[in-house]
Amino acid sequence: MRKTNGKNESKFQTDHNNLIIKTKVLTYSIFTLIFIVTSYLSVVFIEKHFNGKISFYWFKSLSPISVLALCILLFFYFLLDALRFLYVLKALEIQVTLGYLVKLAFINMFLSNITPFATGGAFAQIYFLNKKDISIGDATAATTIKTVLPIIFFFITTPIILIVDKNLFKILPSGNNFIYILSLVFIYILAAYGFYKVLKNTNIIKKNLSKILDFLERKKIISKTVVKKFKNNSFLEIDIFALNIKRFLMGKKKYILLSIIYMTLYLFILFTIPVILIRGLNASISTSQIMSLQVLLTFVTYFAPTPGATGVAEGGFTLMFSNFVKKSDIVSLTFSWRFFTMYLGMLIGLTIFYLEIVKNKLADKSI
Repeated sequence: MRKTNGKNESKFQTDHNNLIIKTKVLTYSIFTLIFIVTSYLSVVFIEKHFNGKISFYWFKSLSPISVLALCILLFFYFLLDALRFLYVLKALEIQVTLGYLVKLAFINMFLSNITPFATGGAFAQIYFLNKKDISIGDATAATTIKTVLPIIFFFITTPIILIVDKNLFKILPSGNNFIYILSLVFIYILAAYGFYKVLKNTNIIKKNLSKILDFLERKKIISKTVVKKFKNNSFLEIDIFALNIKRFLMGKKKYILLSIIYMTLYLFILFTIPVILIRGLNASISTSQIMSLQVLLTFVTYFAPTPGATGVAEGGFTLMFSNFVKKSDIVSLTFSWRFFTMYLGMLIGLTIFYLEIVKNKLADKSI
């Protein structure tokens, strides 16, 4: 009788999981369509504004060495994405093969870029890690750390770049540079303080957050039900976040160091790809400036609400580099940059994602 109950429970759990995945797949399909339409409209807008067109003959301007360099960079770009995750997992004492993480890297690239604020990638990584008998808690810890590390990198480097290279302020719509720096410093101090407080004592953050929510409830800005639900969810997330960071910092130092090194190399290659593309146009801009602008753009796109920062990324890239290349080339350059750094990986990720879903469905049916 116990075996029967166990079998029924297992079947119920499988059916429940399948229902969730079906819902998610439908949602992701809709987000994919939105991403394609938004990307297309962004390129059309740039074409109209600059009176240019996407021309694949533009690639002929690249030397064979440049094409070879792009291919090599893309190989390491995808590999390092998996390696940075591998050593985050190792620091948390979680064992996963590199081959499987390469698959997850592509899946994450696809789903992160079709969902607002990259939420889909984290869910998918947790789901597929769980399929490898890794607990939801451990999978959540690993994906959280993987996401937090580059954000910390950008929070550290962005103000330094703006202070060191004052020429970058030319791309901003106002000459009030002091206000920009002051605003960034204020935001960074506030974020650093909040981060420190969360790690040291989560109750302080929860107490202050509770006061804000209670105030909004008293003023009838949000309902009591919403406040209660938000408190429960946010308090749990704050505790999980703090616990995950502490777990990571208590891991083996060599794994922590390697995860940071591979993350930095991954971002370095990401910023090197447009260097090669722009160099092929003989643009009057230094390599350091191209990379610095990429850091600023990536920092901004992290907070863009659109899927994959679509529209924001294309518009930002065009705005930043249109002063250094010909107007007739900027459309092709923008598309090429997105193709190599995003579209290509997304196409591979899309294929792997749906193949893995079908594979897992067949495996569940055979149980």
